[in-house]
Amino acid sequence: MLKGVLYYKLENATTSLAPRFRALGQSLFYQGNALQGEQAHSDKLVPSLRCVPISDSKYPRTLLSDWVAPNATVIGDVKVDAGSSLWHGVTVRGDTAAITIGKNSVIQDRVRIASNAQEQGDEVNIGDNVHVGPNATLDACTLEDYSFVGMGASVQRGATVESFAVVSAGSVVPAGTTVPSGQIWAGSPARYLRDLTQEEKHFMNEHMLEMQELGQVYHEETEKTFRERIDWMDEHMRYQWQDPQDKVMDKLAEMGMPSTHEDMEIIEQRIYHDYVASIDHDKTNPQFENYDKSFTPYEQDLTHYPEVFKKY
Repeated sequence: MLKGVLYYKLENATTSLAPRFRALGQSLFYQGNALQGEQAHSDKLVPSLRCVPISDSKYPRTLLSDWVAPNATVIGDVKVDAGSSLWHGVTVRGDTAAITIGKNSVIQDRVRIASNAQEQGDEVNIGDNVHVGPNATLDACTLEDYSFVGMGASVQRGATVESFAVVSAGSVVPAGTTVPSGQIWAGSPARYLRDLTQEEKHFMNEHMLEMQELGQVYHEETEKTFRERIDWMDEHMRYQWQDPQDKVMDKLAEMGMPSTHEDMEIIEQRIYHDYVASIDHDKTNPQFENYDKSFTPYEQDLTHYPEVFKKY
């Protein structure tokens, strides 16, 4: 009870003193700047470009997204749904057109999404599970679910890329063109190349999953606090200066290798009791003459262990 009362009083004292300390620090800062005169440094806050509103009703809505890169630029009327990600250097200009990005879509590095004509009512509609490769350019167009736009490709105004359609790298889809579902288009201007195989569709899904997982890794890294980054750097430096033999032992432990004599004894005893002892007992059996001499108990026993034990 006494401990709780003391803790409560200490917490109240800290809470009341903290604003006073901050006020004192600010007062010293302003007085120091006044004494420096023209040589004083003025701190300026640079707002993040990941969220640039243009009005009370037109602002980026990216809270549901998996990851928006710190150096991505998202302006105006932009909506990014759950699981989607905007990668490094992406520019999404919702001040020129209303932009909607569906679920689990990946917009890779340095993609530019904007309406070049900037006419009233322009929209960019990107569906679910859409992949847009690096350096691609999207005008006021429509990308349906599961469509794929390769790196450096351009989809111009009024064009539509249907589900499971592929625009190959460096291609230019002319204005008002529709790329039918299940087809690959290539060239400038883009033309029909061939149909998409079932194997390629599975590969596209696997690629999307890899990109989504990588986006989650980026999210975890960019959301780390300053203290977490410092702790990671300290741990990394300790590992760099670690004894090489200790590094090898740590690596073997990560792989699941036995690292102590006790581990090896357990394996040897299991091999002996399960196989060697039974073989010795079978020697009294008249049928022992038919025993397969090529049988190797140790190698056979390893089939019960993970693959990494076989390598060991």
